Amino acid sequence: MENATRQTDTTPRRASLATKVARLASEALLETLWPTRCAVCDEPGELLCGPCRLGLPYIDWWRACPRCGAPFGRVQCSECNPVMLGATGRTAPPFASAASAVSYESAARRLVTTYKDRGERRLAGTMAALMAPYVAPGWRDGLQAVTFVPATPAARRRRGFDHAELLAQAVAEELGIACIDVLRRPHSFDQRRLSRAARLANMEGSMQALPGATLPRSVLLVDDVCTTGATLFAASEALREAGAACVRCLTFARAW
Repeated sequence: MENATRQTDTTPRRASLATKVARLASEALLETLWPTRCAVCDEPGELLCGPCRLGLPYIDWWRACPRCGAPFGRVQCSECNPVMLGATGRTAPPFASAASAVSYESAARRLVTTYKDRGERRLAGTMAALMAPYVAPGWRDGLQAVTFVPATPAARRRRGFDHAELLAQAVAEELGIACIDVLRRPHSFDQRRLSRAARLANMEGSMQALPGATLPRSVLLVDDVCTTGATLFAASEALREAGAACVRCLTFARAW
């Protein structure tokens, strides 16, 4: 009876080991047939090679707007000044602060396109590692969870995954805090071909917290690209209406 018990106890371990070996063998075969290539220069080896990583258009945190994260808005921001905010009927952004890792230029654009539209999901971890250092020390005080701007249902069906959700999970892992799914996006069109005014109108009231969702007081909202800020505004407003007292925003890239 004792021997039988020992054999039974080792069965799950053997199954787990066999599964791990099979997965590693599968990955090795795939790497042989389709080697990993840099998303920027297409050289084989890494998802983002060293030279391309160094050459990304990183945003200087000390020059960026401390409120909305615009790359050169430290002295006079071109994005969240009273005139621009007045056009949206606001006197201040609905979030406490925002930051982005890189400017949305050619190299960063290729990274985002390879991740979102070519299905290279492994880039979520690469991008998150570049984003995490832009979470300022002051942000971390009391920060309780990471959440994300959900993709439209059409975009999720087209890609087969929610790119912002994977990115938020990777950022949460970098920061060592939980990732929560609390927003839904029932009404809006794809933003990429819309003008600034159309983006703002498209996103007005387009986000809602999931029914019964419980939000912590301090939340980090993650998305891949900030263009006009309309999406972050709508999502931040929904989070605050659902009970978040402090919302901060973090994106991989910032258009300007």
